[in-house]
Amino acid sequence: MQKRLLPLALLAALAYPAHAGLFDDDEARKQIGELRAQNEAKLGAVGERIDQMDSRTSKQLLDLSGQISTLSQDIAQLRGQLEVLTFNLQSLQKRQQDLYVDLDTRLRNIEEGKTKPASAGADAQRAQQEAEAASAYEAAYNLYRDGKLKPAIEALSNVSSKYAGTQAAPGALFWLGMAQAQSGSGAAAQQSWRKLVDTFPEDPKSPDALRAIASVQLEKGDKKGATKTLKELTASYPGTDAAKEAAKQLKKL
Repeated sequence: MQKRLLPLALLAALAYPAHAGLFDDDEARKQIGELRAQNEAKLGAVGERIDQMDSRTSKQLLDLSGQISTLSQDIAQLRGQLEVLTFNLQSLQKRQQDLYVDLDTRLRNIEEGKTKPASAGADAQRAQQEAEAASAYEAAYNLYRDGKLKPAIEALSNVSSKYAGTQAAPGALFWLGMAQAQSGSGAAAQQSWRKLVDTFPEDPKSPDALRAIASVQLEKGDKKGATKTLKELTASYPGTDAAKEAAKQLKKL
């Protein structure tokens, strides 16, 4: 009997390690599966957080872009207002000087018993015209600044034609072009800016007018025309901010 039990005990002893090894493999696979599931869950959470961050970043970039665009428009309007105020101050100073010269001439003529020279009256008349032009220009620009494009176009056009020989004319032509461009009249805008450049080539606004012409040309797909205008700008007004920007733009065309 003992001899028969001995082989059974040996078989049992041999079989136990195999069963234990099988159990260990199942347990290991189970743990690996759990670890894999945990890692996948963590990766999913990380991916979701990254998506959320990307979404927030995109929204922030869009908001920042909108703020930059708004600031650029505000700066342009402030620059325009400053130009108008500076122009009005210069016009007022010139008018006061002309009036002083006229008054001084009249007094001298009275003291000396001479007839007033014709030029004195002409100077006073020019001073009066400059003052009227300055007032009309300021009112017209205010219409443009407030977004009232149609009346602004009419008023600025009137200033540029009625007071063509005054200091207000170049500024009126520039902002007339801006108003026309914003209202969708690109061709008319180019004509206004070109008139400014041709009539007042030494005016500080002429380089900006050429750059504005090139911008409208590019918007219409006229790359050849824009290139020609930008080259004209860099050649005619070297060293200006507009020319520097034009040079950068030419490299990209």
